[in-house]
Amino acid sequence: MARKPATLLYGLDDRPSPGVLFMLALQHNFLMASTLLLPVVLISEIGGPPAEVQSVVGLTMIAAGIGTILQTSGRLGSGYLCPNLCGPNFFAASAEAAWLGGLPLMRGMTMVAGLVEALLAPLLRHLKFLFPTEVTGLVVFMVGVSLVPVGASKFLGIDYTGDPIRPVVLLVATVTFLLMAVINVRGGPRLKLYSVLIGLVVGYALSAATGLVPAEHWSALKDAPLFALPFHSKMLDVRFEWSLVPPFAIVSICGALKSMGNLITCQKANDDDWQQPDMKRVSKGIFADSLSVMLAGALGGMATDTSSSNVGLSQASGATSRVIGVVAGVMFVLYGFSPKVTMLLSMMPQPVMGAIVVFVTCFMMLSGLQILLTTKPRPREIFVVGVAMFFGLSLDIMPQLYVSVPSWLRPMFQSSLTLSAILAVILNQVLRQPKPVAR
Repeated sequence: MARKPATLLYGLDDRPSPGVLFMLALQHNFLMASTLLLPVVLISEIGGPPAEVQSVVGLTMIAAGIGTILQTSGRLGSGYLCPNLCGPNFFAASAEAAWLGGLPLMRGMTMVAGLVEALLAPLLRHLKFLFPTEVTGLVVFMVGVSLVPVGASKFLGIDYTGDPIRPVVLLVATVTFLLMAVINVRGGPRLKLYSVLIGLVVGYALSAATGLVPAEHWSALKDAPLFALPFHSKMLDVRFEWSLVPPFAIVSICGALKSMGNLITCQKANDDDWQQPDMKRVSKGIFADSLSVMLAGALGGMATDTSSSNVGLSQASGATSRVIGVVAGVMFVLYGFSPKVTMLLSMMPQPVMGAIVVFVTCFMMLSGLQILLTTKPRPREIFVVGVAMFFGLSLDIMPQLYVSVPSWLRPMFQSSLTLSAILAVILNQVLRQPKPVAR
């Protein structure tokens, strides 16, 4: 039986009052919407009309909302508050499919990715030996590290390498972050629940006052209909291409590794006596995530993924109740039918997004370090974690070092999380001490 940590105001099985529940779910909705720019960019790149853009965004939200609800179920999912969003790690593969065969091919390959993850999910419970405490802690830590590039670039207002820091963006991001941090540290348990929501409101206001939200965004928001069915002409067409199976399969496996880190973080956050991951629940969580991905493809949206930012938010706010996930999921599904609400959520100003990512990443990385330090490291653990972290971080710090990696190895180098996790698993097996032979 898991023991509820004293830092949680609302634990896994607690039920906040309706008003509190709505506000907590709304906070998660804003973070779940933080990647909705991806389908906008993708459809615009292939020349899709605005109606098609709104449709794909809405269908992606519906799939993510349903996936969030499924994840809270102890039967189909992990039973934890681990929301879904539009998966950034699927963007490159989805864009390639869309360029080659339009939305029908993207739709078919997204369903393939979900199927690969579904086949992987039941195997995880039998692979517990691959993920001892040190590897688990490393994966959780690197999930946080994977958020650093996007968080830092948004916080500083930098879109491309070599761009100068934008002082106005930095100022708004700093004020927003400090406000959330001060509330979280000094605001007491009740006010702490809404630290991110308060930061969002203030950050939006400051961004609007400083002109960081373009006037055309407000005009488009005003003109957007309150209700519309998120359908488009190609949403029922499906295509398949064998040559795209490997990249989608690899991205799916990498997404499963990330989700594993998120789910282990959820386990630790909800159990003060946590020692090692419950791989059965992790396996069920990966399966729920696969259903969300397949649903996104079946509907005609972009692939979804579990959200590290939302997991960090639940830790920061002290509210991990699974009921919050149910309400947040239902609300996100409803938003999918409202272009006006969708647009409001997806136009999150750059400094606000950066401040929130920095805020929640602190909790993710420290959670990973806590897991790593639960046992006294021996030479084997030192090399397993040290080497994996060394080369994983090198990929983020100096990505140019790996430009000439052979094509068959390139999927390993798509992210620091993937590289470090694979290295840690391999090294853990290579350096594992053999059991003494009984005489």
